[in-house]
Amino acid sequence: MVAPTFTAETLSSRTVRFPQDFAGRLVLLDFWATWCGPCRQEIPAVVAAHERFGSDGLVVLGVTLDGPGVPAGKVQEFIRDQKMPWEQVYGDASGIAKQYGVNAIPWAVLVDADTGRIVASGEELASKRLASTIERCLKAKRAN
Repeated sequence: MVAPTFTAETLSSRTVRFPQDFAGRLVLLDFWATWCGPCRQEIPAVVAAHERFGSDGLVVLGVTLDGPGVPAGKVQEFIRDQKMPWEQVYGDASGIAKQYGVNAIPWAVLVDADTGRIVASGEELASKRLASTIERCLKAKRAN
């Protein structure tokens, strides 16, 4: 399945065009929110994956569903506390979530930015399977 494209602004006021801006990489789109307990439980696995696979071609792009009603400062503080150094789409990201069929969070989608294809999603990317799924997808990308 081809990943829906989008243009959005990050917390650092950078405009990202997805997936074009991430050529050559696998991108983990991580849909989450500060108020989401299960999201907090998944964050350590995402942090570990970012640290382990970042030099191998993985990029994490967070999509916070906190919405424009949650001050940017509160989201930034949460991100610092959780040690989430990757970029975060911030603002009204509900349209992006809708494009990706996100009905509950946390939810993750792994996209090959070169082809625009979704290579894994949902339970395949839950904390217990996250590292092995990313490893498998990175190997497949290198083989092509």
